[in-house]
Amino acid sequence: MPAQAQELFATFAQAFQTPAFTYSSTSGGATLGLASAMPVSFQFQTTNGFGAAIGEDIEGTMTMSAMSAGSVFSSTSFLVQPMKDIELRFTSASAAPNSGDLLKVTLTTGNLIARPGGQTARLTGTESTTSSNIVKYDSDYLDFSQPLVNKNFAISFTSVAPSIADGGNGSFALFTATATGNFGSDPLPPPKNNIPEPATLVLAALGGFALVRRRK
Repeated sequence: MPAQAQELFATFAQAFQTPAFTYSSTSGGATLGLASAMPVSFQFQTTNGFGAAIGEDIEGTMTMSAMSAGSVFSSTSFLVQPMKDIELRFTSASAAPNSGDLLKVTLTTGNLIARPGGQTARLTGTESTTSSNIVKYDSDYLDFSQPLVNKNFAISFTSVAPSIADGGNGSFALFTATATGNFGSDPLPPPKNNIPEPATLVLAALGGFALVRRRK
């Protein structure tokens, strides 16, 4: 029986479109990630119990790190950089300390894929019944305790500069980029706690409360 298609449960986009992600290489390999926590707009997409929260921008921060897991190789018209120890964390800006992990992701291995001379790239990873990859999800707002299959994520890098090139040392040449991403699984994870209100809604609510007080 074929596996069911993965379902999208969360997405993110950079809050500011400046090249924050850096890929660089040394004699010991290559790394991909962020020098410091980056502001992002995070969205829950799962319809499994969230209702009106679907698609609401949640202001947060993102951290990321990944290492190369072998030399660059060619696949049709693409260059592929195997990656390992991929870690991502999204934290709500409006939640209380130590309770605002929107999503934490770890992946044993994945692939960074790009066309030579292009200005886009894609980092992907999937855990399935036919894969040795292990994708681990955790969240203060989603329940990942139930068995999930086809766990996956994909991060699309754009505004890559300079253009993608083979660095000649088993790694891509250095580049910086902006990014968006999505996360999926089958089945969709149910909610565990109330999600944090988007910052704009919080401010509106506070403004309305102040207006009521003034009227009284």
